[in-house]
Amino acid sequence: MPFLFLTAQFDRLYAGLTRMRVRAIGGQLGRHLRVRGGTPYLRNEGRLVIGDRVRLRNEPSRIRLGTGADGAIILGNQVSLNTGVHMFSAARIEIGDGTRIGDNAALFDTSFHAVHQGQTVRPRPISIGRNVWIGRNAIILPGVTIGDHAVVAAGAVVFDDIPARELWRGNPATFVKHVRADDGFLRS
Repeated sequence: MPFLFLTAQFDRLYAGLTRMRVRAIGGQLGRHLRVRGGTPYLRNEGRLVIGDRVRLRNEPSRIRLGTGADGAIILGNQVSLNTGVHMFSAARIEIGDGTRIGDNAALFDTSFHAVHQGQTVRPRPISIGRNVWIGRNAIILPGVTIGDHAVVAAGAVVFDDIPARELWRGNPATFVKHVRADDGFLRS
């Protein structure tokens, strides 16, 4: 029991440190932030918005959120990011309310560098709907839109848009089946 008490005390400390860090780098922060296992790595040159009741789990790997000068990361209310999630935005990454993102998932709205000589890098926004579940080690690439209540299976690499209430898996991610979910359904 003493260990659980200490863990809870450290988690409150991590949440307080994270709140201070978000404000220090010019981010916006909602109420009731929960942080577990350490503080996330945060870099904000653009816009960082964290909604109400967001949960960040940083054990054993830290979450990494970064924005470039024209980038924005917007986390809705009750979003949950698991250990090792990595996001970088040069345009815009928006995560809808109630979305859950699994261990080591990566979301990048830019490829960071050109593939061909003379080619320019063109960041494209990522939009994730409400109550989406993105599984462990999934990769969401620039320009993707994922609809409400969709599920992205573990290890999927998403190049194309995913409609609402669909399960996709694989590399490249492809449709598997429809997801039964009422509008009011929230994953716990």
